[in-house]
Amino acid sequence: MTELASFDSYLKELIAAYRTKYAVQFNKNFPVEGKNAVPMQIVEQHLAKALVGVTPNQLQRGLALFYASTNTYMPNFAEFRAMCMGDDWWSAEKAWVKACEYTQITQHKKVKLPDGREQNQEITTLAKFVLDQVYSLIQDGEMYKAKMEFIKVYDEYKAEAQLKGKVQAWYQEPILLAQKNEQKVHIPVSNDEAQKHLQSLMERLKINGRKPAPVQKLKAKEKEPELKQELGPDPFDNPHEYAEMCRREGMPIPRNILRLIEGANV
Repeated sequence: MTELASFDSYLKELIAAYRTKYAVQFNKNFPVEGKNAVPMQIVEQHLAKALVGVTPNQLQRGLALFYASTNTYMPNFAEFRAMCMGDDWWSAEKAWVKACEYTQITQHKKVKLPDGREQNQEITTLAKFVLDQVYSLIQDGEMYKAKMEFIKVYDEYKAEAQLKGKVQAWYQEPILLAQKNEQKVHIPVSNDEAQKHLQSLMERLKINGRKPAPVQKLKAKEKEPELKQELGPDPFDNPHEYAEMCRREGMPIPRNILRLIEGANV
């Protein structure tokens, strides 16, 4: 059975479970008769869109939780998706708390896994990435602004990762190479030997009896001011150009910029 056929069978099984377990509520939302009747094909299409990016294992977990649930209220398709995803991803609030705790760690420790491997489990790769984006605000003491920006960016990247079917991963600290602290031991020479080396050097520097040219004195040059890096287009004056820049560089387009573009198009 192909993957597509397997997914179609899963949708039919899930809809049958909905119609059996929550018959009254399901028929009210998706009547099969009358002028407001909704074809089952349309219901399957909406359900399939809600489950985009959910892995097969997550689908099976969601179905198992659906059958085991004692809730009398029928979950909508978005809520069923959340049941499938479970706790695979930290919420933005939890990620912010973990990020704050991470900044206080002075010595990173690894956790030993059942298979014998060791790994860091202090912060996730996504939380660490977003923390780096707002760290300058934290250093400036703007904690509230840093938190709001962290939550916004984290939710955007989390949604994108879930749509691609990615799972949460732990951030692993880079391996630092041990630095050799070996120092060369200075062995002084006698004064007579030093004088011989100096005389030999002076003889080699003499050319046709002329004295060596005086050593040039280096003067420190004033450092030229660095040119400021040209910024991209202003997001509010040129929202279309800014959005195009974001697409080229693979960055998410802020929602307020999208609203500006939609307003301009209207």
